[in-house]
Amino acid sequence: ALHTVIIKYVNQINDSIRVFRLAIPNQKTIQFSAGQWLDVYVPTVPNAGGFTITSAPSVAVAQQGPDGQVPQAYLELAIQKSPANPPAAWLWQPLPAIMNAEVKVRVGGSFVWPPADIDVSSLRKVVLVAGGVGINPLISMLTAIADDRTHGRLPESCEVTMLYSMKDPGPPRDVKKMLFLERITWLFAKGVVRGTFRLFLTRPHDTPQQSDASPNMEAGMVNCHGYGVKFATRRISLADIACTVGDDRDSAVVYVCGVPAMTDEMVGELVSEHGLGMKRDRVLFEKWW
Repeated sequence: ALHTVIIKYVNQINDSIRVFRLAIPNQKTIQFSAGQWLDVYVPTVPNAGGFTITSAPSVAVAQQGPDGQVPQAYLELAIQKSPANPPAAWLWQPLPAIMNAEVKVRVGGSFVWPPADIDVSSLRKVVLVAGGVGINPLISMLTAIADDRTHGRLPESCEVTMLYSMKDPGPPRDVKKMLFLERITWLFAKGVVRGTFRLFLTRPHDTPQQSDASPNMEAGMVNCHGYGVKFATRRISLADIACTVGDDRDSAVVYVCGVPAMTDEMVGELVSEHGLGMKRDRVLFEKWW
């Protein structure tokens, strides 16, 4: 089904990413699963653009607040600057040209939380592995997992680990310009999600092997409103995931989203007998280009 939404808020995170809040009018609800994407039809562009939803399903539900106020249901998208992609180029016009514009959206995609064939109540570990804007479906999942924990749908004992690699912006590393870093830090620091967040800041030619001798080597810290987020200056390695999963291979689920080379390599190692030897239905992945 095609739904009409309205561009209500745009936050330009940095030179290459804008975050959009698309209001759902008339107290309607748009149902989706965390991790899904939208086909987005913008005015004057005949073809849809595909963009991953970054908000949790719970905020797309029309609901009445305790004071009788109805908070506006919405969908959130983080869209990379891409002049060669007509829908993205339209959304990257100067703000006055797009604010309050109506766009049409359709939900799609099968890379989702909760996992289709796994009993969530049996999970001991959930591992989310994000490379670059591969964070988009995983931030939706992380927020949905927080909702599930709050409402008793996920066992209290289940540990969640987020491994997130992004290009190192270099000092002073302004947390507001690092996509979703504030949100992730808040969810873990406040205990809304039980587990661990590890940040990896990559530079050209980094490999995971550079620091295999000391896999926990932390290179520094990003200040997130007084909360220190440690980071390592390297890529995420299989050892990082193996360390997190531990002996819980059969009661864990791993989600991987990143560029094709990273995703293929990581998933291959996770399911290989010579790697972690996880069952294929416990390793879910999506690639972005």
